[in-house]
Amino acid sequence: MKQTCLLLVAFFACLTAGAQTRYLDEVFSDVTVTSNIQYGTNITVITALAGQPPAPQPLVLDLYEPAGDTETDRPLLLMFHTGNFLPVYLNGGAQGTKTDSAVVEMCTRYAKMGYVVASVDYRVGWNALASTQNERTLQLIQAAYRGVQDSRTAVRFFRQSAIDGGNPYGIDDSKIGMGGDGTGGYITMASAGISSYNDIILDDAGAPIPKFWYDPGTGTQVPMVIEDIHGNPDATNDAYAPASSGGFQLCMANHVGYDSDFDFQFNLGGALGDLNWLDEGDIPMVSFHCPHDPFAPYETAVLIVPTTNEPVVEVSGAYDVHQEINGYATNNNAVFADADIDDVASENNNGWDGLFPVFNSYVDGSATEPFDSSPWQWFSEAAVQAYDDANGTTILPTQLSLNPTMGEAEAMFWIDQIVDYNSPRMGLALGLLTEGQINSNGVRYIDEVFADVEVNSGVVYGNNITIIPGLTGNPPAAEDLICDIYSPAGDTETDRPLILYFHTGNFLPQYVNGSAVGNRTDSCAVAICTEFAKKGYVVASCDYRLGWNALAGTQDERTRQLIQAAYRGVQDSRTAVRYFRKSIAEDGNPFGVANDKIAMFGEGTGGYITLASAGISSYNDIILDDAGNPIAKFWYDPGNGTQIPMVIEDIDGNPDATSNGFAPAEIGGFPLCLANHVGYSSDFNFQMNMGGALGDLDWLDEGDVPMVTFHGPHDQFAPYTTGVLVVPTTNEPVVEVSGGFDVHSEISGFATNNNAVFAEIGLPDPAVAFGNQGWDGLYPVLNNYVDGAPTEPFDGAPWQWWDVATTEFVDNLNGTNIAATQLTLNPTMGPAEAAYWINEITSYTAPRLAVSLGVAALGPGCNDDTACNYSALATTDDGSCEYAAEGFDCDGNSLIVPGCTDVIACNYDGFATEDDGSCDYLDTTLPTGAENVWLVGLTLTGTENEALAGGCEAGGGVNPNVAVNGVFLGDGTGGPLVMSNVADPTGGLLASLVAIVSSTPVGICGGQFTVNLSGTVLTLAEQNGVWRTIVPVLGPQYLWAAPLSSFTPGCGDPTACGFTNPCDISLLCDYTDTDGDEILDCQEVAGCLDENADNYNANATDEGPCNYNGCTNGDAVNFDSGANTDDGSCQFEIVFRVNASNITVDGAMGVEGSFNGFSASGMMEMGYGVWETSLILGVGSYQFNYANGAATETISGDCDGQRMLDVVDSPMTLDAVCFGECGLCSGCTDPFSAEYNPFAGEDDGSCATAIVYGCTYADASNYNAAATIDDGTCEVSGSNPCPTDLDGDGATAVGDLLLLLGSFGQNCQPE
Repeated sequence: MKQTCLLLVAFFACLTAGAQTRYLDEVFSDVTVTSNIQYGTNITVITALAGQPPAPQPLVLDLYEPAGDTETDRPLLLMFHTGNFLPVYLNGGAQGTKTDSAVVEMCTRYAKMGYVVASVDYRVGWNALASTQNERTLQLIQAAYRGVQDSRTAVRFFRQSAIDGGNPYGIDDSKIGMGGDGTGGYITMASAGISSYNDIILDDAGAPIPKFWYDPGTGTQVPMVIEDIHGNPDATNDAYAPASSGGFQLCMANHVGYDSDFDFQFNLGGALGDLNWLDEGDIPMVSFHCPHDPFAPYETAVLIVPTTNEPVVEVSGAYDVHQEINGYATNNNAVFADADIDDVASENNNGWDGLFPVFNSYVDGSATEPFDSSPWQWFSEAAVQAYDDANGTTILPTQLSLNPTMGEAEAMFWIDQIVDYNSPRMGLALGLLTEGQINSNGVRYIDEVFADVEVNSGVVYGNNITIIPGLTGNPPAAEDLICDIYSPAGDTETDRPLILYFHTGNFLPQYVNGSAVGNRTDSCAVAICTEFAKKGYVVASCDYRLGWNALAGTQDERTRQLIQAAYRGVQDSRTAVRYFRKSIAEDGNPFGVANDKIAMFGEGTGGYITLASAGISSYNDIILDDAGNPIAKFWYDPGNGTQIPMVIEDIDGNPDATSNGFAPAEIGGFPLCLANHVGYSSDFNFQMNMGGALGDLDWLDEGDVPMVTFHGPHDQFAPYTTGVLVVPTTNEPVVEVSGGFDVHSEISGFATNNNAVFAEIGLPDPAVAFGNQGWDGLYPVLNNYVDGAPTEPFDGAPWQWWDVATTEFVDNLNGTNIAATQLTLNPTMGPAEAAYWINEITSYTAPRLAVSLGVAALGPGCNDDTACNYSALATTDDGSCEYAAEGFDCDGNSLIVPGCTDVIACNYDGFATEDDGSCDYLDTTLPTGAENVWLVGLTLTGTENEALAGGCEAGGGVNPNVAVNGVFLGDGTGGPLVMSNVADPTGGLLASLVAIVSSTPVGICGGQFTVNLSGTVLTLAEQNGVWRTIVPVLGPQYLWAAPLSSFTPGCGDPTACGFTNPCDISLLCDYTDTDGDEILDCQEVAGCLDENADNYNANATDEGPCNYNGCTNGDAVNFDSGANTDDGSCQFEIVFRVNASNITVDGAMGVEGSFNGFSASGMMEMGYGVWETSLILGVGSYQFNYANGAATETISGDCDGQRMLDVVDSPMTLDAVCFGECGLCSGCTDPFSAEYNPFAGEDDGSCATAIVYGCTYADASNYNAAATIDDGTCEVSGSNPCPTDLDGDGATAVGDLLLLLGSFGQNCQPE
């Protein structure tokens, strides 16, 4: 059944020329802009760029409003610009303020659509050049956090102004959207997702999100933003840096006490800090994002700083954001994703409505401009060039390198795409638009072209007599007739068609009638009135007089009661018609309605009323048939044997209720009808009936108003054909009536079908499939039919629904069982079933009503939407279609725009559609031609050949010696330039680059190069005489070009003679090799070739002297006879002597000094009290002292308490100085005295015994007892011929040796 609705929606899918819809089309021609409105104040860190502490900054915005708008309750859109969280130009780009061209354009467009739009500046500032990724992340997160605070501050500023400031900007603070470009997208996506401070730093499970925590140097992890330091996400609290960091303020509270919530977000090229920030139930989002974006990833990856290409932090782009949204049980975008609106991005967005992949300049699935990720942006080249000139920057060529086709033409194309895709979705999300408005683009009176309605409740349209008091035994009394009037909100039309809606209810009050419906606020009544008001109608839901005795004892009495009740209903319906006509004539048309375009709708008993009101032309028309005979069922015997009409004009008033009527005097003479709005016509132009029936087919006449009927063939109470009406609550019969089938059979039988106005124009009639016999206007309600039979035979009104709880409450209060009874009749009752049928009713009725009232010109026409005179309201093609001539539009304008279509040409025309051969590829003062050699290369940093760069690329330069060279010939008019005579001076290392350069088209325009490298358009910008791409072209490599004159002549080859600098161009290198040994002369080295030599030179190419190092002093203990070079290693024997005769030796003497770390070396006694030792010392000066046992000598005299020794080039024996003294000890110095001491210094007079030489051996034969010194003259003879035979065994043997050793060391002098 839903297909029927879809057919109608599709049929009326386009708007007739000139019709426009607010919030979908630009319905205003101009806007007013109020600049620099201050929306808050907060602390900026941008002052740090000048070395200053953070300081307060006014937060400002520009406000765009539709010029001439009278609405004061308008949706608000907040737009946030791009800029990398840095000021324009300082961010390396030409964008970054609230007046960016793209932002101004979108603000203007949305203001022309009826929005109030604010272009918002926000706080910027962070260190994109921080040395570590962790520090860059910290800086960026804090910058984005300030942006979120400012976005929410802006929301509260407007909300405060609306609530407490008199609403000076005329906004509806319940309908607020945010949009962001680039970094503005980061801000608004975060603001849409973050619900609290913890939502930023903790994941959905409550665990820290590691990338947003860091170690401040304490060994612990802390969040990168801290609420007490940076303020809360709303900026509604003051916050300060720690006292240890200065204690300065970092956040100021703004607009405290107001809500920061908003209702919709759209993003242009931004990304979300983390997917944990998203939750089911967040606001709807729309994203425009390039899949190839090199800076803000399309999926989840690390964000790159555009100006430095440095990584920062992992973020999630639009693809992953919308994948997350679509993974929820309830899609956050359901408001438009589940709507029946076209998704032009569906082929590329996986069916995730709201995601618009931006395939800019794609060829065969690849981006030809891989670094142009924001094609909607454009800027003034002259302004940027002026900045570059003044500041020595290269922003313009850099930006043109990223987006070589940048310009207003390209930007406008994409802004058109953005606005066209975003507007219907934003309109649905904010409750401003309906599916009908979007799909039809606003066919008023057929589709819902308004998003909301205004209801004026309790309007009194008349006053008349009700018999309801009779239910309590009282006489009839006057009663106000009440209606609620529904008007399309925001409508400026004042001559609108009017619909009068009459509810069901069995002519009895709600609940008293045994059901849960029966007044002007029935759910069904409200829904239908609302839908038609949204279509542009004024709709009045009317109460009317009730009252009859459904429990009367006879069928005749029940008939009389019901006919009189219906008669009063007809009077009230006509009174309502006249009320509105009178209000037009006498009250200035307060409801803005047209007096000649009035329709009546009726449901149930309301259908009986409106059918009768449409057919009855006079009082007699009620009681007499077409031949003038009484209609018997409407006459009765009052008890006197005669037949009189059941309604009498003098008693009940005329059918219009423009005459007074009174009961007969004999029964009280009380009034039964009051004249209302006399003098105005009761006629109307169309009738629609839902489940009612017509009192009699004689009431119908050819020429009556068109009628549409919805009726269930199985209706148990109101017959579908002609039969007896049954009282629903009692099942008692009342009177024969005719239902929808017979009514339309009668209409269609007239010579001129009353419904011809819509039945004969070729309007599709889906009800034919349901068995309406081809009688357009009859819609058989086959609710819950299976195999042609109803499964709910007592559900004759499936469009009704009501609140079960309320009805059960009434049942409990009154002891009734209405809820249970009604649910038995309609077990599937509910808003879902009712909504389906109400959609069927409105969709079927709307075109027929519009045609009948003459407010839509449906009918034959041109229905080819490619034709110039296409009409969305054409029901059939009448052959009238007119087409534009080939190559022209419908206005005769040529569609062919000649010009240069090659983007690398200097005169490229973005508006050109056909290349006219005018492309000029050379318009420059740069040197070209055969005499000007150019070099072309690829940077090497980051590759395996980085060493070949020679360090030249460290400062942005290049190595000219790793490049191909050639010339640019021609004047650029015959086609793109291509480098000619390309040579590779590296000997083949760059062969592949030769092939590329020799075939790559080039445009040289002004001061820059533009190349088409295998389908990718790249711009090379100049810096210090070298032109290079702003982005890599092969892995990490950049393409560069430069004229030979940009480099210093010299020798850049480190292997050549004459090498000057690796960055010099190698024009002066010397490769001479005189001796032909394949070693250049300048590189030949003479040196020792003996690897065993101490001066062996591994780099030597020719023989030279060899050195063998060692001690060459023959007196040294380590003399090396093979050494030819003294290396200072010689060591000499030094004999230390000390005379201890002046002291008592404590065990042994020693020497200690700087040569042994002042640790004593032992000495041996050599006689005369002298002790000595030998030490091996190298050349040098030494300090020393002697020691007696453990006691170091204390020296008296003039040698300063420290003995000194200088070892030069020979061994030495030191004087035997006196212990503790500077000089020698005194003693006998006479060598002829027996007391002579050779080590004595001064004689002390101790010489006493003269020396006598002779034999001192007592056993000698010439022993001289007076001899003091043996002179070697002893003679041994006599009894002991073998003096060595000590044991007397006659031989000198071991025994003798043992005796000698046993006595060794004893004093041999006599005691």
